Amino acid sequence: MRPRSRGRRTRALTPTAYLLMITFRAWLVEIPIAAVNAFVLMDRLYTPRVGALTAHQIGMATRIAIAVLLAYVITYFARDYAPRSLLLAGVFWMALWLAFEWGGSLLIRRPVQEILIGWHVERGYMWPYVLLAYLLAPLLVGSAVHPVRPSRGTGPRSGTA
Repeated sequence: MRPRSRGRRTRALTPTAYLLMITFRAWLVEIPIAAVNAFVLMDRLYTPRVGALTAHQIGMATRIAIAVLLAYVITYFARDYAPRSLLLAGVFWMALWLAFEWGGSLLIRRPVQEILIGWHVERGYMWPYVLLAYLLAPLLVGSAVHPVRPSRGTGPRSGTA
């Protein structure tokens, strides 16, 4: 016997909404992973051994690899997606991290100059590349895992194109 919905109608999510929900969940899972990467591995393990800049580079390269892995997980669970929705998921994922990083940093009164250090790619810092990975990983991984195929009835052999 099905439980009554008490007047609430439930609707199935659109494929794009479902993709964004999975992206949000991946972001939530990634928060503690990123914290361990930054505060344990980078600050306590890598920095004393190789210096702050190299530790940052190792940590950010690790973060890019994690983003690609999570993009695979996102596309695996979403299954039904279009390239446009994958790009939207990337924009959403990147915006979540920007809001989290800036909001959290400003909340703990971290100086803006300190926040901006990671943005200086000309000095070897890699934070913009990490954001680019969040932006593009869902699209690139999704296109590699499930390439866009032409619709049936179009193309050079069908005589319609």
